[in-house]
Amino acid sequence: MIRHLMAIATLSLGLMGAGGALAQTPDPQEPAATYVDDLIVDGRNISQAARAFVEVVAAPPPGTRAARWNRSLCISVTGMRRDFAQYLIDRMSVVALDAGAEVDGPGCRPNVIVQATGDGRALAAELVDGAGLAFQPSINGTNLGRDALNDFLTSDRAVRWWHVSFPVEPDSGQIAIALKGQAPPTVTVRDASRLRSNIRYDLGYVVIVVDMSRTEGVPFGALADYVAMTALTQVDPMGDFRGEDTILNLFQPGVEVGSLTQWDLDYLAALYSASTNRASAAQQARDIAQRLAGLRRDGLVDAEP
Repeated sequence: MIRHLMAIATLSLGLMGAGGALAQTPDPQEPAATYVDDLIVDGRNISQAARAFVEVVAAPPPGTRAARWNRSLCISVTGMRRDFAQYLIDRMSVVALDAGAEVDGPGCRPNVIVQATGDGRALAAELVDGAGLAFQPSINGTNLGRDALNDFLTSDRAVRWWHVSFPVEPDSGQIAIALKGQAPPTVTVRDASRLRSNIRYDLGYVVIVVDMSRTEGVPFGALADYVAMTALTQVDPMGDFRGEDTILNLFQPGVEVGSLTQWDLDYLAALYSASTNRASAAQQARDIAQRLAGLRRDGLVDAEP
């Protein structure tokens, strides 16, 4: 435990010193092949469904844009049997690589810290107390804020997570905001416009606590996929995902999901292929949704007999 408290704190200091069934509805006036967008998902066409999925799943801190890993993930798993821990690392690595992220090998400094425990609330409190500023290194939107941190501490969920992201200058990787206790950095202004920004948002690190006392009956493979999804993208831990086809419904009563869905996989691929320098959160969300819609259309058309 002490080793991981130190890992979280050291990582923070290091960064401070340096991110249903588908049917086709043909239009009687036009050839069906020209109306791919008429593929229906629960009464919505693909573009509408993609926008809704992004709106529900993506949860960057207010005033920021969706962040992703723009440097290699280094995954650490403790608190479970070695074979289970290795399976989790391997599965998370495969999902990350398939999405377009990079993964470091043994000996790297962890930035994805997964800890299993029999008491998630107690471990969360110990981590927050011990890691200090690592959970809230800045007042400038690096995390979801006080209410979300309170939820991280007091929730009874089987899996809880805490993302820290940073705006960075793309060329240098320099953090572009003032962190607590440090002077504001100087950011070079290049070609910013109403379409492009001078900065991108990087995931810096994520802490994930798995309460094994609350995972009874959940297949470990499904749990690994759930943890991978929360590690690779900023997800609102208090979000309601019941209207979407996603692994994030794993612990939702009455919803059957056993692995990352194709919507999840396509969303991750869209996130990791989207432009990182959109001028606004709305523009970036629109870019991700358009890419997601394109991937879903391609998959559905390829699947037709």
